[in-house]
Amino acid sequence: MDTTLGTLVEVTQGLGTGGRSSGARPGAWTLSVVDSTDIQGDQLVGGPGAWRTVAVAQTAWTEKQLLRPYDLLVTSRSQSVKLALVPPNVTRTVAAATLLVVRTPDPGSGLAHYLWYYLTSKRGRAELEGRITRGMTIPTLSARALAEVPVPLPPARELAGFARLVEASDAAYRAALDAARIRHDTIRDAVIGRVAANAR
Repeated sequence: MDTTLGTLVEVTQGLGTGGRSSGARPGAWTLSVVDSTDIQGDQLVGGPGAWRTVAVAQTAWTEKQLLRPYDLLVTSRSQSVKLALVPPNVTRTVAAATLLVVRTPDPGSGLAHYLWYYLTSKRGRAELEGRITRGMTIPTLSARALAEVPVPLPPARELAGFARLVEASDAAYRAALDAARIRHDTIRDAVIGRVAANAR
């Protein structure tokens, strides 16, 4: 069954903290801010200790902007679209205005994981790229355009399985990267060790 993203989720712009934006009101509430540059390989990198911070007034509106577990982040101002799922351990963090936040009604349903899986696929990414407005300025993907992206849905009973599939896939991906890094370092150290031994 096909539907549009906007019928399944809430799509909002990240928190603007500059100029006359609503989040620019200074205060004593310190929050971490996730920027577009914090998404690499369709994963969030760094963490609350590494991300930039902003001090704003704590209001009902700013509290609503806090990221929740398994919110989906989509870059709105970039040459190519990047996506990331918010991990469950992220707290007191907001998305920057350069990001769109996709929030599902039930984070535990598996829908967020499925949407990340679909939108990072070749087909899903093509749908996103096709909705980018390219003019004289920075390419832009609006919240409205994102909400109009068609999404093929699996049966509801299969959604929960996508959470396990994505987590297993992510764990395998990270393990492969770690193994490649270890091989790289081992070979490098062996080569340098041999050169150093021959130079004596």
